Amino acid sequence: MTSSKIAGIAALSLAVAAMPTLAEDVTIVSREKVGNGPEKVTSQYFTKERVRHNRGDQDTIFEYGAGKMIHIDHKKKQYSEMTLAEMEAQMQRVAAEMEKMNAQFQNMPPAIREKMEKMMGGGSGAVTVTKGATRKIAGYEAQLYTLAMGANMKMETWNTTALQFPVPEADLKKFASFANALGPMANNPMFKGVSKLTDEMKKIQGFALASTTEVKMMGKSTITTSEATEVKPGPVPASIFAIPAGYKKVESPMARMGGKR
Repeated sequence: MTSSKIAGIAALSLAVAAMPTLAEDVTIVSREKVGNGPEKVTSQYFTKERVRHNRGDQDTIFEYGAGKMIHIDHKKKQYSEMTLAEMEAQMQRVAAEMEKMNAQFQNMPPAIREKMEKMMGGGSGAVTVTKGATRKIAGYEAQLYTLAMGANMKMETWNTTALQFPVPEADLKKFASFANALGPMANNPMFKGVSKLTDEMKKIQGFALASTTEVKMMGKSTITTSEATEVKPGPVPASIFAIPAGYKKVESPMARMGGKR
């Protein structure tokens, strides 16, 4: 599993655990662009039972009560499911592999260790968060935060604390427990940068309405941009969370990585 996927799962669990406890359903429409790819219109739907993020050809649904993540691939017309318990078990398996890698890593010559850390972002230097200007995005006042991690990663994110979300119907302690399962991996030098990044991001307040992120790894640079164009408070129909008719259920990619059959 890549460091970006691990960081993404950690950020999700932290975000869910810290979600504001307020009122009605919310729909957020945004423009997103990754690298040289085409600009896409994306939608996020927040209710007290579920969250859905549509990125055009891919969808991710989180069901709070069931502690389940559903991934939908519209190109292949298929979907997969994985419970929080299964994801946590997979993280434990990955953590065990990280421990083995760490032992091998420590036996390498210092020059090679340093080179590998830099290639994976682990030796990227200090992580800093600074505040900047404010502006309105989709009708909401947003604060600029700039997060830098050495020369390898920079993110400018415009966050609002004014946007109200529905109260999730779930025991959020289990999401925090899942985040804690990532701890052993953070001790591996190859993921040192991810650990520092996750810690520093806790200082950023509110929900991101716009962001620009540049990540440099293995000699390549990728810029991702996103900005909300519309925020719509109000009921989200249950049909929004339905899996399209005729889609085939397949095994989760995370289950395959864990050797599960």
